[in-house]
Amino acid sequence: MDLFGDLRLGDLSKKVLITSFDLDNAPVTPDTLRTWKPKFFHNFPGPDSDADQKVVDVALRTSVAPSYFPIYQGYIDGGVVAGNPSMCALAQALDPGTGGQQLVDIVLFSLSTGRYRQYLESMDGDWGWVQWARPLISIILEGMADVVDYQCARVLNRRYFRLDPELPDPIDLDDYHRTPDLLAVAESVSLEKTLEWLSRFFR
Repeated sequence: MDLFGDLRLGDLSKKVLITSFDLDNAPVTPDTLRTWKPKFFHNFPGPDSDADQKVVDVALRTSVAPSYFPIYQGYIDGGVVAGNPSMCALAQALDPGTGGQQLVDIVLFSLSTGRYRQYLESMDGDWGWVQWARPLISIILEGMADVVDYQCARVLNRRYFRLDPELPDPIDLDDYHRTPDLLAVAESVSLEKTLEWLSRFFR
């Protein structure tokens, strides 16, 4: 909070799109469905702009992962619905009311936080909720991220690149003791293809 102070999204020099999840849309009219929904904070001009929102508030709204941190101002981590927000960014860039870009002019670099090997060896398991509870969450979250990767790759073709390094084993979100392990992974990842792509499309 000391770092950002009263800085607003509208004060930023670049346009941004930040994912979060609104736990209650609190409609002002009785005919609007009251429900939770994804929220995409952005500082593009227009009637739905969030330029007046404090950077620190939006940063906390997008990063409070359920079970790790308390709900913040009615929001939780946008990763619950957009673990890979690449398609959200693409849609915002194409929207005539905000980005107003042409598809042929868009180049998209997607950077993940890494992934580790996950699979189920069972070919015919007849499981219940107890057995599915833990793997199903990972399947849904990882699956959604991979769907977005597939979509962006097909829409943008060579103008899309995702750096998705492999982690040697699971590292919990709050396990700060494993920071040296993350640094080791970062130093070991080959960036040859990434740098080649970046030098080609970002000069």
